[in-house]
Amino acid sequence: MRKLWIVSIEILVFLAIIAMGIGFRSPNVNAPLPLPEEAPALLGAAAIAEGLNTNEWPEGVVERPSPFLLSSALFARFLHEDSDSPPPARCYRIFGLTLSVLFLAAIPALGLRRRGGVFETADGPLWAMAFAAVSPALVWSGIIFTPFAGQTFAFLALLVAARAYAQWPTYVAAILFGTIVAIGIAVDPNVLWVLLALVPAMAIGVGWTRLCLYWRTAHIVAMVAALALVWGALAWMGWCGGSLELPAFNTATEDWLRESSWRLVWLCAGGLAVLAWLGITIWGGWRNDRRWARLMAAAFPLCLIGSLFFDKGGALAVPLACLTPLMGGVALSTIPKPWIRGVLGGLVLIFLTFWLYWTAGEAWENIPDRDTQKATIACLAKAHTAPATHNPRIRILSDTPDAWDPEACATLLWPLRAVATSVVCDYTYTEADISIVPTDTPWEPRQHGLGTIELRKDRTFRVFADLPSNAKGGVQ
Repeated sequence: MRKLWIVSIEILVFLAIIAMGIGFRSPNVNAPLPLPEEAPALLGAAAIAEGLNTNEWPEGVVERPSPFLLSSALFARFLHEDSDSPPPARCYRIFGLTLSVLFLAAIPALGLRRRGGVFETADGPLWAMAFAAVSPALVWSGIIFTPFAGQTFAFLALLVAARAYAQWPTYVAAILFGTIVAIGIAVDPNVLWVLLALVPAMAIGVGWTRLCLYWRTAHIVAMVAALALVWGALAWMGWCGGSLELPAFNTATEDWLRESSWRLVWLCAGGLAVLAWLGITIWGGWRNDRRWARLMAAAFPLCLIGSLFFDKGGALAVPLACLTPLMGGVALSTIPKPWIRGVLGGLVLIFLTFWLYWTAGEAWENIPDRDTQKATIACLAKAHTAPATHNPRIRILSDTPDAWDPEACATLLWPLRAVATSVVCDYTYTEADISIVPTDTPWEPRQHGLGTIELRKDRTFRVFADLPSNAKGGVQ
């Protein structure tokens, strides 16, 4: 039995890593105005929780229903007890933050190799947790509200279910595996591309001889049946969103190099995944007793190469972001001397912390401060009382005639979602009850100007609305 003081230290380190992960992921949780990257998902969850009618909204402004959005809507309604007012953005963001933190807490469930798990030493899961706590892609998925946090947690749950089946091959583990896959496909059908990359990796990791020896047809049938039943039920309820994206390779050299470098900088945490992959590939040596190392060594290059065929990696960005800290923990746990593991792990943590501030810090440069966000919401709130005399109810003008930004439109609609019965986002101006116009365009609606709002530090809009007759005298 292990000494009690060692177990106590491991528990304290576990809690310290969880606290560090929460600290890095919570700076935006109370922000009143959504970031453009999270606004469509927030509106999708709000449409479920608040019963919004989005039938007359432009495509791309609000995400379609999915299990992730449904769960976040139920979570927000549970946290927000005031039925007279809609839940604020933080009630939705907390759900994504919770999933991101649960990802950290669930890493030790991958277990030690002597028990059929992944890591070589007892401190391996803690190092993987620490790397995940400061990995830029995983931190950002907890800061903003997007399905990426749910997808990363589902991918880890998939690995845990596979590990459980490898150690205890039962119907329960097989059904759990199929259920997780079905939910992932319901959230994003492009998860099929992830499975296409993982199936050969699993075959290589487990080995053909072992597959033939332990193949159980009944378990496979149970897994496929669970997958079909769960996915069919979700599709019947209308909670399967998105469409299957076909791979397309960008032949432009500059674009290809930029996309490849972005994967290494962001998803692979500045190249940590590549170094860890080299470590476990060389150490594993494709030996029979290193099955999990072989699986990761095969899965990572397949996912990395496959991600080049999709914009920003597509669904294959999820395994890249998840495998990066896991492979780092596995590679570090292969070093026999604890003090060497401590020195190397500490240096990697320092590098990742610096890398996180350097990469994610750029995303905060143009974000308005809290006071500016509150002023934006207050300005848009003045338009709530505009009489419904035109169709559309809200018109948001774009900066250019050939393109419009659905994320920006979704951000502007967030404070107006309760009165947004019909919305148009285009470049041609016609009368509407509420008009939102970029400051650098020549449009000047014949309405009362409510003020200027700031979406980003380099992007501002003017708000116009028809107000009730008894309020016109007080509007400047």
